Amino acid sequence: MNNDYDVVVIGGGPAGSVAAIAAAREGVRVACVERYGFLGGTLTAAMVAPIMGFHAGTTQVVAGIPQEIVTRLIALGASPGHVPDPIDFCYTVTPFDYEGLKRVLLEMATDAGVDLWLHTVFLDAASDGGVIRAARVWQKDGIKEVRAPVFIDASGDGDLSVSAGAAFEVGRPEDGRPQPMTLMFRLGGVQWNEVMDYLERHPDAIQHGQGVHERIDIAWLRSLPSRGFAGFGTLVREARERGEWTIPRDRLLVFEGVRPGEAVVNTTRVLHRLGVRGHDLARAEVEGRMQAYAVADFLRARVPGFAGAYLLETPTQIGVRETRRIAGEYTLTADDVLAARKFDDAIACGAYPIDIHDPVSERLVAKRLPPGEYYTIPYRCLLPRGGHNWLVAGRCISATHEAFAAFRVSAIVMAIAQAAGTASAMAVRAGLPPRAVEARALREILRARGAFV
Repeated sequence: MNNDYDVVVIGGGPAGSVAAIAAAREGVRVACVERYGFLGGTLTAAMVAPIMGFHAGTTQVVAGIPQEIVTRLIALGASPGHVPDPIDFCYTVTPFDYEGLKRVLLEMATDAGVDLWLHTVFLDAASDGGVIRAARVWQKDGIKEVRAPVFIDASGDGDLSVSAGAAFEVGRPEDGRPQPMTLMFRLGGVQWNEVMDYLERHPDAIQHGQGVHERIDIAWLRSLPSRGFAGFGTLVREARERGEWTIPRDRLLVFEGVRPGEAVVNTTRVLHRLGVRGHDLARAEVEGRMQAYAVADFLRARVPGFAGAYLLETPTQIGVRETRRIAGEYTLTADDVLAARKFDDAIACGAYPIDIHDPVSERLVAKRLPPGEYYTIPYRCLLPRGGHNWLVAGRCISATHEAFAAFRVSAIVMAIAQAAGTASAMAVRAGLPPRAVEARALREILRARGAFV
């Protein structure tokens, strides 16, 4: 077996899948190393839905390959496409069916010619002086090396970069604590019309004042193709006072699923655990699953429309919001995000607000851009400081804790990854390191491929 490629992508999540597809479509030989037997990462393995971050007001600021994925999902009946956000936190959300997304990513990757190293665990980088010669990986038949002149770290945790000696930060600056983890789950048998009937009679059960508008109109909510709610705060508080609610979350967050009667629940919260520490990740998985069962029981017992609900599915793994951020040639800041800064070397755009799930409490902190505005991600954030032949793609690019909390959502992560994949192919063809790729030329190719930059 030939283990030599032009580009090796570590990770097959939202970032890794798109980066690999983008690079392969530029005509280079690509391997994608993924620990599970399918692609999609947090979107499929962790069941994080819906996708968020495609729009700034009425302007779509994420397009290109991420939009192609959505278009293919729509054609399969696996997504209604971009719809108004029912909880009004951002402009649109994109519900999707998990199995549909697995199929779409697999078809797009194989059609592009990506060599998928599934069921393959990254171990470490064989590197020297900022140059990665190979990635050591484990498969069922042993440890192997995968070699290439250019690598992309799409591990989410910066595993490749840290192994190659890159500097990094974790969590918030005052104590290094990251945002908490969440274990999503999916219910069937939900009577959504009953939920809407109750909310029409009790409109203050919805969380108002933390979204785009001051209040959510329940008639508008009922009319949406995909409904949901963030709220029932009084119910949760009273249950906590009675000892019936022990989860460190001050509200219920539930989205309607793609199929009739389905609900995707985003309410669990696991504090004080770090996703790159083995024991912490194991304990978080246990805590998250126990919380999920408790939330499902609470919904059935206390929330109108959920009395006949049943647990359809829990994810392969808990959802990890934040671990390492690799130190790059530029560090994106909260000021860059909130000022809607437009960089000359911008390779991706986003409008999702700073959204921090507090690392030590039940609170959520949001900071918003001016209506309809968007920020940009400079190419320099993808270039590890001191690294010569690899790029970082996805949530572990160079940013502060607060800035990270804005671009970490899947749509923006995929836009960043398309740029990383395209740049890696440009570097290979030119025989240059990724840092020598001209941002202006990269931006021109991305526009030609349908991206918004």
